[in-house]
Amino acid sequence: MRGEPAILGGGTLPAESGTTKTTPKCDTDLFATAQAAAIPPRRCKPRPKIAVAMSGGVDSSVAAHVLLNTKRASRAEEGTLVSEEVDVVGLHMSNWNALDEDREASRNPGPSSGTKTDLGYDQSTSSSAFCQSSEKEYTDAKSVADHLSIPLHRVSFASEYWMSVFEPFVASMSQDSRSSPNPDFGCNTHIKFGAMRNYARDRLGADWIATGHYAQLWHRNLPTRDERESSSIFEHWMATQSEDLGCQVRESISGRAEEEWLLAETETEGIGHLPPMLLAGADRGKDQSYFLSGVKTESFRDVIFPLGRSYKSQQPTSSSQPTVRDIAIEAGIPTASKRDSVGICFIGKRNFGGFMSQYMPEPPRPGNFVDVDTGKVVGRHDGSLYYTVGQGARISGVGTRYFVCDKGSGDDSNTVFVCDGTHHPALFSDELAVDFSSFNWIGLGRSGRELDHVPRPLREGKTIDAWARTRHLQPLVRCTVRWDRDGEKLRMKFHRAIRAITPGQIACLYAGKEGLICLGGGPIESRGKSYFECGMDLALPSIHPSGHNDLSLSS
Repeated sequence: MRGEPAILGGGTLPAESGTTKTTPKCDTDLFATAQAAAIPPRRCKPRPKIAVAMSGGVDSSVAAHVLLNTKRASRAEEGTLVSEEVDVVGLHMSNWNALDEDREASRNPGPSSGTKTDLGYDQSTSSSAFCQSSEKEYTDAKSVADHLSIPLHRVSFASEYWMSVFEPFVASMSQDSRSSPNPDFGCNTHIKFGAMRNYARDRLGADWIATGHYAQLWHRNLPTRDERESSSIFEHWMATQSEDLGCQVRESISGRAEEEWLLAETETEGIGHLPPMLLAGADRGKDQSYFLSGVKTESFRDVIFPLGRSYKSQQPTSSSQPTVRDIAIEAGIPTASKRDSVGICFIGKRNFGGFMSQYMPEPPRPGNFVDVDTGKVVGRHDGSLYYTVGQGARISGVGTRYFVCDKGSGDDSNTVFVCDGTHHPALFSDELAVDFSSFNWIGLGRSGRELDHVPRPLREGKTIDAWARTRHLQPLVRCTVRWDRDGEKLRMKFHRAIRAITPGQIACLYAGKEGLICLGGGPIESRGKSYFECGMDLALPSIHPSGHNDLSLSS
């Protein structure tokens, strides 16, 4: 049985008697607002169909619940029963085939079967454990769908994932030992908002695709609430959100001279086809715009993020709306207490290095840890691909706490350079470059002309000031961006030193107050010289604060 309507946002409802009644702030009450606003019914228009990506976790489960419980708009009017609803279907996808994994392991067995290596990887049990975990995710999604009384479609995109995400991931790591690409970036770009979106539209007939991401989309082509007086409750709700987000965007750039060029992008009057803008989620501690920054603008045109204004487990002190966890518990959703999933989806809880060794064209070669200050070998490692710049080196038998600060190239490609301490100048730089053609701009452009999607100042040979981050949930830092047309690079110069800028990771740009507007992102091609290479000391008060995923800087 479905739970009671979720409470997620807010406002004042005009009562049917003509008086006014006040309700708690809630996103779902926006539907009720539309219902009570005396919108003339439309009896023959097909109901919009929304496909919700359901992973089996609490976020996607609550996203489906919110959409279902914001459709409560049946009423009797002048003796005629009018029903304005949305049709919601669940879609559970799997992106990895463990049978392929077993076949690959037989071709490239690595360690002896059934043995636990120094990397902590037991090949004899890994794939079966992954299968059990994958099946549990589907079982959880099915239990939620049954609880909500909606159909759940199950589909595999394993082949698409292999070709579009995993193979490029392996190729990048094998071709450049210094690169540490992020497959989650490719998964969102090619699978969730590529193959899955196309399946939902073409096979399920969905008008909209919804996911449980903590992000927001400003759909600028929606008519205003006044223009939708004869529309459905759902259309009215979408228009209401569009207007609210438009106000937030304009307010976030108002009075900011360095972002004046963005004002023209926010104008919607008298303009036809406008791309949606990607915005950060209200819960900045859960914001997922970084991982969405590679999705093409066109792929967002029919996407909804029902949790964009919601908080996962802790609200600001000024807010009285329930959290996503609260909603799940109150609605009796079976996954209400389920822990958040972490890690790369095709690896799960398995050891990254041991897993990846099966798929590399050549087995990883052992190499040396070299102290960047002394040039001396301080230990041995099993392969440089197992290490990312910024992480602890964990060198046995050494009293010094070393951190990975760089990896060799060319003939020296298997050397891992380490430094003494997490605040060592070798870990910090204030410049990076992204291949210009690889940077994905989101939400810009309206004329359809070539390069119209690129910020106007860059097209004119000028620079722009923006916010940026190089890792998920890393605190934003100001930077100056320029388009180097000679080298076809997008170059970012940070106003503060950044720790562990890593090729292959994503550089994401933001604009507006507190970085509300996500301008897009792209894979880092190279970083500038480190402070150590430049012979510069590191003034601790001037370095960039730690990111949520950088425990070494949390103290």
